[in-house]
Amino acid sequence: MGRFRKQDIGLDIDRGALKAVQLSRGGGSYTLQHVGYHKLPPGVIADGEVADRDLLAAEIKEFWGAHSFKGKSVILGVANQKVVVRVLPFPKMNPQDLKSAVGFEAQDHIPMPLDEAVLDHISLGSADEGSDLDRVLVVAAQKDMVSRYASAIRDAGLRLTGIDVKALALTRSILPNALFEEVGAVLLMDIGAELTNLVVLQGGAPTLTRFVQGGSLYFAQSVADAANISEEEADKQLMNPKVRLGSALQGEEGQSEAADQEAEEESEDDFDPALAYDIRRGLEDAVQLLAEDIQRSIEYHYSQPEAREVSQVFVSGEGALVGGMDDYLSELLGINTQRANLLGKLGANRSNVSDEQIKVMEPVLAVSFGLAMEGE
Repeated sequence: MGRFRKQDIGLDIDRGALKAVQLSRGGGSYTLQHVGYHKLPPGVIADGEVADRDLLAAEIKEFWGAHSFKGKSVILGVANQKVVVRVLPFPKMNPQDLKSAVGFEAQDHIPMPLDEAVLDHISLGSADEGSDLDRVLVVAAQKDMVSRYASAIRDAGLRLTGIDVKALALTRSILPNALFEEVGAVLLMDIGAELTNLVVLQGGAPTLTRFVQGGSLYFAQSVADAANISEEEADKQLMNPKVRLGSALQGEEGQSEAADQEAEEESEDDFDPALAYDIRRGLEDAVQLLAEDIQRSIEYHYSQPEAREVSQVFVSGEGALVGGMDDYLSELLGINTQRANLLGKLGANRSNVSDEQIKVMEPVLAVSFGLAMEGE
């Protein structure tokens, strides 16, 4: 959605933080130039939308002043209930005719008045070999929602040069460079602070894009309730290496050596086993609810004509930092799930953060990486 210039910065804004990445490209590979992360106070973003425009502008300005990005042009990622993505069939036609056809047909598929929406589209190519139909990705975003983001970014002294859907940004950052036909369909998911972005790809092209409620903030709330601790403490416990998803479900015979070692370490550090159990229980309850929503999205994919089996899931976002998240989702979904690898897309790191730091931050930067890649 929009045109981009070289060196544009990918900016991911959610309820928890501002995340920004700047890349350059040469010799067929990307070089990481700069990375920024800035926690947001409560009340700035809610449900993926701007709740306090003035405070967001102030936070972005403070964030930018603390970093050394080259230029002030940013590409913003959006994900909320006022963004709609559809893949629709259209007869093959020239670009100008397709634009007119999309504007006419979209009113039957986009659940918002088109005069209140920003509309964009891209052709994904033939629906099937030999077909006279093309699949067209149509995106609509409510103007007022976009305007509040644009206004805050402008007041912070930056220039908004493009807008993209967060889920679609994942297709650039975490989708492996090479996928074989026998892989079938692939699900990419980014578990953010309060929303999880999903996109199913088949033959390298998106067939389904959704945003579902659920993320690290919901995990922390569930843990706080189950363990009777504050949400601030619960949020810290999500990253505790001694609290690992799924380990509480393993029987004594199935306990791995790693789990045994973990138990020994817990004993040595006097980590309360009862507290650990409650934390794990609350965390697993929240992830199970999220997995049910993910499963419904997969089932919807299967209901579409020519849908292939989802054989691989790649997970990123704050939620991917939780110990055992990929293995636990594999168990719940019955599909091989692994943590996304952003570093595989990089040829070099010349940024303000070390390779070790990037490895730790990797899942959290998936959306901003993808946005920056679109700008190249």
